[in-house]
Amino acid sequence: MEEHLYDELLVELECPICTNYMSPPIRQCATGHSVCETCRKKLPKCALCQGKFTESRNISLEGLAVKMRYPCINKPAGCMAKLSFTERETHELRCPLKGFKCAMDKCSWVGKLEDLAAHWASKKTSSKPYHKSNVCHTKMKAESYYVNIVEAYNKLFWFKCKLTKNKLFWAVQYIGSAKEADGFSYEIEIFKPGRSKKKITMSDYCQGIDLENQELFSEEACVSINVDSVSSFVTGEQILIYYLRVNMVQEEKLMQPVALLQQEVKSAKSDTVKHRDRSKGPPTPGHKVNKKKAASATNKPQYKQKNDGFDKQKNDGFVLL
Repeated sequence: MEEHLYDELLVELECPICTNYMSPPIRQCATGHSVCETCRKKLPKCALCQGKFTESRNISLEGLAVKMRYPCINKPAGCMAKLSFTERETHELRCPLKGFKCAMDKCSWVGKLEDLAAHWASKKTSSKPYHKSNVCHTKMKAESYYVNIVEAYNKLFWFKCKLTKNKLFWAVQYIGSAKEADGFSYEIEIFKPGRSKKKITMSDYCQGIDLENQELFSEEACVSINVDSVSSFVTGEQILIYYLRVNMVQEEKLMQPVALLQQEVKSAKSDTVKHRDRSKGPPTPGHKVNKKKAASATNKPQYKQKNDGFDKQKNDGFVLL
């Protein structure tokens, strides 16, 4: 009986527009219909009565919302967790039964992470899955959208490219939580075949999978460039060629600039030969000068680094695939 009553109270907290559970702030129209904050921002007027929205909030429902325990959104997949409204977002991002959507347009598939690669293979696309280093070809067609799956470091990513409003956007999304996405970055290197020194390189951190394309394809969330800036790289067939590289961020192994400078200063001090100030007279009996070390420090020959063919190829910025 108590369980049935609890379920009926939860129904009262369902948004009539998107059917998700409402949490503070809960908005109202002039008639009194309540909607969630997300739907309120999207709608110019109430979808139920066509009335105007007011600035008032449903305080009674908000008070109920903070006391309730909500089922996980993955309950149909078997998750039995009961969560407060403040716990829902964190849990649902990491829920082991979370369903992941296919990134291809007009594909309604939602499934487990371990089934995603097999689903993508069933699409039978002409492009094979990418790895951590790839040569990509993008057709410069207005208002186009391209997506492929990336397998790197035993993880899965979505690679997305969009050309819209005379601007190119590239984004890589880690298929997992946003926090884990910060452990990976990606790089776009546009180049001109046969002219190795002519290139444009851009990079950014990977985004989490929960960022929708509307937010993803923005200058704040991914790398982008004006089409006019890459016109000299486009081939006669209107194809743009570039490298895509997915990298693992290992910040704990990278020395900060200040620490590096301190080490260089410390190293320089240890290698410097201290000469006695002769203006102070003859050395005291306990003072000794290591002549051998001083001679080796002052007469040390300077060698020039060799620049063979391998180094030249490395400096050109190309990766052997």
